[in-house]
Amino acid sequence: MAIDSMFKQMKADGVDVIGFGAGEPDFPTPDEIKEAGIAAIRDNYTRYTPAVGSLELRKAICGRVKADFGLSYEPSQVVVASGAKHAVYIAMRALINPGDEVILPAPYWVSYIELIRIMGGVPVVIETQEADGFKITAQQLSDAITPKTKAMILNNPSNPTGM
Repeated sequence: MAIDSMFKQMKADGVDVIGFGAGEPDFPTPDEIKEAGIAAIRDNYTRYTPAVGSLELRKAICGRVKADFGLSYEPSQVVVASGAKHAVYIAMRALINPGDEVILPAPYWVSYIELIRIMGGVPVVIETQEADGFKITAQQLSDAITPKTKAMILNNPSNPTGM
């Protein structure tokens, strides 16, 4: 939350800054998306899709990943999430058992700690500094790893630092 407070203060001081603390767009939904939504409602395309995502969407994702990255997956290997928080929850649910440690660089997205704890995991926070570009040193990582370490959450660019 310190990053969000810093953002708000900078904004109040007239600094032209972009906040990465919340995933709320600052622009309206494009007209073509609005029209597609209206058409879907008119065509009664209003049912729930499978929890893992529609087959059509999962096939399209496989095609895109193949075209962009040269990686081949089957639709059965793809799970569509309703957002980043849901995707991280799914990953934590699959990986973390009670007592497992999860390394987490700080500052971190506010939900990470609670997602680890919900699974019975133990967050191991590595403090980083703005002066160092919020980078983790090899020594910090080595010190954080124990026999109970199961995972590390490392996203790029990081929310909330953008680094």
